[in-house]
Amino acid sequence: MRISLVVLAALLLGSAAQARKPKVKNLIASFEAAKTDERIRMAGPLGRTKDKKAVDALLLAFDVKRGNPRESSAYVEALGLAGDPRAVEPLSGAWDYLRSMTLQLGELPGHLQVLREKILDSLSRLGGAQAVRILSEALNDPDPRVVEQAVRGLGRLEVRDAVPALQQLAGGATGNLLQAILEALGDIGDKRAFSTLEQAAVNPDKFIEVEASYGLAKLGKKEALARLQGFLTGDPGEDKVGLLAAYYLVKLDRDAGLKHLEKMMLKPDSPLAPLAAETLGKTENPRAVLVLVEAFKAPDAGVRLSVARALTRLGGPRAVSALKKLRADPNPGVRSAAINGLAELGELDN
Repeated sequence: MRISLVVLAALLLGSAAQARKPKVKNLIASFEAAKTDERIRMAGPLGRTKDKKAVDALLLAFDVKRGNPRESSAYVEALGLAGDPRAVEPLSGAWDYLRSMTLQLGELPGHLQVLREKILDSLSRLGGAQAVRILSEALNDPDPRVVEQAVRGLGRLEVRDAVPALQQLAGGATGNLLQAILEALGDIGDKRAFSTLEQAAVNPDKFIEVEASYGLAKLGKKEALARLQGFLTGDPGEDKVGLLAAYYLVKLDRDAGLKHLEKMMLKPDSPLAPLAAETLGKTENPRAVLVLVEAFKAPDAGVRLSVARALTRLGGPRAVSALKKLRADPNPGVRSAAINGLAELGELDN
């Protein structure tokens, strides 16, 4: 009797799901029995399972009013990774609680400000009207880092209604905030952003020009894409500009960016080689894993360390396989990064 490919695929997926259930069940049980430090370590792997019962365990443990701030931060990140819309309500409640504390105290301690940023990041991964409302309101926050996170979140969710506010913010923004705005305007994909991006593209600061070119490329401007590619062959003193351009090209899924970062990463004795590996990890492009895997035997321990961290950030089966090999690296720092990465990805027991 012949079995169709569709049926066979369903059977294989079913078998994989069945094999995965005991592992998730054990992880949940270990989490519920663990002490604070261990729970912090286990929260990320629990969120990455995207399992309903795992999310239940995280939601039950999350208490921003009574919890350790480090513990709360770990749960916030994990809930964002899980992608379960049920987390929007408790995260919104935590945001409102911290906002009320700000009104009472005037200024929150640094670790609570970081927690506010993480709440916005997770809300932007979950989406929904409530998340968009909070992100939009956060554009007026007195903390510029919170504003930057709100901008990135609105860009991730492609909120077109945010374009006028982002354009207004761009007028007085500099540094990381301006970069976030230019990226978000491109990611949202609304043609109203052309004027702001085109103005930034003629800025004498090459980094701003590159950032604006990414936004214009996202809006379909072929000349902006060509401009990004042109930065890859800039003057020797512009290596970091080329690195930024390559980062954006990888985000745009262009081979030229991958090839440029690979060349930088494997260049002997280059101080930018570890940074190139780190940049590949930040692109969120799964294809970057293939380039990183090729470099896990690089002679420079600093490069291998960045490779381990980048693979952890990107995840996936190939990344896990490479990290398992890096557990035997001769450098203790690289071994530690690989072990920690596997733990973060929920693969430490394999």
